[in-house]
Amino acid sequence: MSVNTKVIRVLRRNLKQSLRNRHLHEAENLIDQLKMEDPLSLETRGLELEFLIAKERWREARTLAEQLHRLHPGSARIHFLCGRLKYRHKEYEKALHFFEESNRLHPHWITQRWMGKTCTQLGKFEHAEALLLSLVDAHIAVNLDLAWLYERSDQALRALAHVRCYLENRPDDPFAKDQEIRLKAQTVQPETLSGDIELLIELDEEIPLGMLPAYLSFLLESGQTPSARDFLLKYRSRLDTNTTTSLAWVCYKLQAYDLAMDLFIQGFPEKIRDVKYLSALESAARHCNRIAELIRQYENSAGEERRLYGRIKRLQMDLGK
Repeated sequence: MSVNTKVIRVLRRNLKQSLRNRHLHEAENLIDQLKMEDPLSLETRGLELEFLIAKERWREARTLAEQLHRLHPGSARIHFLCGRLKYRHKEYEKALHFFEESNRLHPHWITQRWMGKTCTQLGKFEHAEALLLSLVDAHIAVNLDLAWLYERSDQALRALAHVRCYLENRPDDPFAKDQEIRLKAQTVQPETLSGDIELLIELDEEIPLGMLPAYLSFLLESGQTPSARDFLLKYRSRLDTNTTTSLAWVCYKLQAYDLAMDLFIQGFPEKIRDVKYLSALESAARHCNRIAELIRQYENSAGEERRLYGRIKRLQMDLGK
């Protein structure tokens, strides 16, 4: 084996480990070295695409994905990465097509897991369940995918069981802990949950973020909209984007459109390319007569995301401009 071949193997191994551990600065240095040593190989280009996806450099990732798919139509790895790119942009039908083709070319449990996750996003719950259940005994992380599937299909108790199964093996996972709190909040009596949170508020204790969507839903469904408004006014600035988004969807689905719009706007900078999110934001703005305010928000951000210009024009038509 030549020295150059040994160097390439080491660089590939280290780069894969850096990507797996999300050490992206280290990965960037390694991909630059690998491109110098082995610039044209399919494996190098595939690792570069994986790196661009991890770094969220979407324009470069799309260009490279299209090129690699055209040049290497028989590569299961390239089909898989194209699927990951489409999934990240919520183009789930296209993502599923890529994952299925990847699995046809080279069956692999990771690809099948992503097929299950994508089917969940598409609402194809029975197909997703069959795929994920076939994997979960051998791969503990799939419990989290099943938990999301069952939560999406309004089976909170089954979802909670899978999260707890996962936590038995990985008790320190912060994401799973948060998921457990959120699901527990969905399975207790609303009055009990409300009492627990109000006691925390009275004691000025920190409220677990995962409990908030169920609590807000209880307030709105029981006609306590002023209390919901006061609660959000007090705590909204403390919320992370994921919690803000969850609360926005609660308000939107329960037709508290003014509250929904405030929360959607708060999460807007990180959801600027999420078509479903923007559609709900615009619908909320129409329902509470705040279209002009939303147009100003879009105008401030259109330089970053040019597709907002089309949305601005449609909103202006709603105002008769």
